[in-house]
Amino acid sequence: MKRCFLLFSLLIIRIVTNALPVLHFQNGGAFTIQKSTTGQYSSFLDDSIIGSWSLMIQAFDKNSNGKLDEEERKKGNTGRHFYQFNADGSCFIHTLKLKGYYELKTVDGKKRLFTYIDDEGKKIPENKWYVISVSKTEMVLLSQDKYAFWIYKRV
Repeated sequence: MKRCFLLFSLLIIRIVTNALPVLHFQNGGAFTIQKSTTGQYSSFLDDSIIGSWSLMIQAFDKNSNGKLDEEERKKGNTGRHFYQFNADGSCFIHTLKLKGYYELKTVDGKKRLFTYIDDEGKKIPENKWYVISVSKTEMVLLSQDKYAFWIYKRV
């Protein structure tokens, strides 16, 4: 029961953190329909995602080019989210540090990060990211709908 409550809480937090910026954008300007992008996604740098990451900024890909532009970064909002990726494929997710798993795959020529919550041995999908870049200090992910960048700093 406690685990169900934690999963439900994580889901609500995820919905709220993703919906608030969208609602803010819709109320502050014209509504646009996101079209899929054909932008190129950079490959992983020599650095690995293994380690702890804390969300710094969420920013919208307003020009739908699949690249984090400086203007988009400046207009980003702070957020609360956390990942800790371990070498064995396990991870901790969110500030609640829920146990989970991750996989790095190349799908259609793009690097993808798949995260799962461990629910008593069952892998429940948490997210499917596009990996834009990873360095020693920063990891930039693009949401699966290609609408928002999530910029993490290594902690």
